[in-house]
Amino acid sequence: MNPWLRASLVAVFLAGGVAAGMGLGRFFDPAPGPAVAADRPAVSGDLSAFQDALASVAEAVSPSVVHLMTEVGSQGDLFQSKGVGSGVLVSDEGHIITNHHVVDSEGLHQKLRVRLWNNHEFPAKIVGSDTDTDLALLKIEPRGEKLFPIAFADSGKVRVGHLCLAVGSPFGYSNSVTFGTVSGKHRRAALAQPYQDFIQTDAPINPGNSGGALVNIRGELIGINAAIISETRGSDGVGFAIASNLVKWVSDQLRLHGRVRRGYMGVRPIDFYDPALEPVREKLLADLGLKEPRGVFVYSVEPDSPADRAGLRKGDVILQFEGTPVEGQNDMFFRVAEVPPGTTVTLRTLREKRERELKVVVGERPPVHSASRPR
Repeated sequence: MNPWLRASLVAVFLAGGVAAGMGLGRFFDPAPGPAVAADRPAVSGDLSAFQDALASVAEAVSPSVVHLMTEVGSQGDLFQSKGVGSGVLVSDEGHIITNHHVVDSEGLHQKLRVRLWNNHEFPAKIVGSDTDTDLALLKIEPRGEKLFPIAFADSGKVRVGHLCLAVGSPFGYSNSVTFGTVSGKHRRAALAQPYQDFIQTDAPINPGNSGGALVNIRGELIGINAAIISETRGSDGVGFAIASNLVKWVSDQLRLHGRVRRGYMGVRPIDFYDPALEPVREKLLADLGLKEPRGVFVYSVEPDSPADRAGLRKGDVILQFEGTPVEGQNDMFFRVAEVPPGTTVTLRTLREKRERELKVVVGERPPVHSASRPR
């Protein structure tokens, strides 16, 4: 056969094989057509902007949250590391708010160090501490360091369901950020301090987060992380942060006086739905002439206390405090506490179905030393 003809036939055969192979390939591995693409669910919205917004909040807040390191020891002994925690810068001068239990030395000599977001470290001293709310105020000397104090939100305007971020040093990992929601407000927990106003959150909080920030999506402080409910000492989704309005009041008091000066009347008020009144609630309301619970029931009055001297008695009902209805035991505690000692206040009370007004000169509440408690 002519060599030229043989080469032509081979070329035709190879070209046919390539074409056949391409056809078979399309048969066994078809490219996605319009029908397949149409069946795929479309992305209804791009959440990248939301994700970036959360990241910007974390970046803005991190310089306001510090890492605390504590060392304790007896006089003359070597200091040993006690643990780590978190704190939040609240002034340009270097004031830091944290939990009392983070810096409680239990009577031992103590050294405190603060590490900022840029890893610069400073020694810190305790300005004042308040066991009744588990808060403490520290101070560093910034020596020209630019500080970024946090902005406070009004915790009274926080709503259940709002988004929030927790920033701190869980297990020593500084500037860690977790994300969640506000799960509840005005919570109380089985802790020793009498003044409790907690925001509950499911943003993961772990040991080391204590004293850190709980912030809203504007990067404003809504609480100081303080405790968790957990059987494992890890986050089970029930964390508590001290509400920012209480934090602000206590930190201002500590900064001005080195301690918290609280008003005191010497009365133990309880809610009508308190278990102590359960057996007698209906009869008690009838005897008092109340169709439904109002105010707080006076369970006891301390002898020779401001309330006793003003004529308040066990079994009375406090309906109003300074002209405003009393909404419950916690409300009564905080409103009395915020009155400067020596101030005269007006109570509207109920006794034997008759309302009357009493004038009480508020005293200063003596400190109550709470026992140490785990977080």
